[in-house]
Amino acid sequence: MLKELSDSAAARAGLGTSTHETGPVALTGNPYTDLAAYGIDLHGCSIRYRRVPNLHGNTITGRFNVCGREYTAGATSYEGIIHYMAEKHREYRRYVAECHKRRRERYVTSWEARHPGMTFNHCHVTFM
Repeated sequence: MLKELSDSAAARAGLGTSTHETGPVALTGNPYTDLAAYGIDLHGCSIRYRRVPNLHGNTITGRFNVCGREYTAGATSYEGIIHYMAEKHREYRRYVAECHKRRRERYVTSWEARHPGMTFNHCHVTFM
């Protein structure tokens, strides 16, 4: 059920190859230190341990403030909720990286449209 966090796609996406992206991390039970081991800056959180599973079958639910973004998560174990938050944050960072890449490409295209006779070689842009 839990997705293994060693994801070679993350390394191929240019997100680095640090320990928290390539191997498992031992959890301490403190969400601040556990998420920090994954490279996530947790500003605040509240975790509820439910006596009875909710409609989705989750026995642990939580609200997490990661760098000003609010996330809600649910899982059947503490490990599951931490892994879910790490994956959601990685997904967001991939999205931001893709947006920045597209913006750089738009800037280059705009510059070339304004300066048609000039050549512009930029290390971040590749044309197919």
